[in-house]
Amino acid sequence: MSSASHPITPARFAAAIEDLPPGPLFTKASELQNSINHLERSNAQLLNYEDDADCREAIVENEAVMQRMRERIQLLKAE
Repeated sequence: MSSASHPITPARFAAAIEDLPPGPLFTKASELQNSINHLERSNAQLLNYEDDADCREAIVENEAVMQRMRERIQLLKAE
């Protein structure tokens, strides 16, 4: 088994939420937005250390995660 985990695909996420009632959909969207807000603050702090390769890598990874979260929020809204 691989030690690296991969995020769920948008199609699988959409399938997983299709039968959920509105309450859990709104809750999940709120949780995702909260996570995005934390990652944005983290990236703002990491910009102070952008000369560090690890910090630059973390910023890029955070941006990718935030993009996936935004996509999921859109899927939740569509549902």
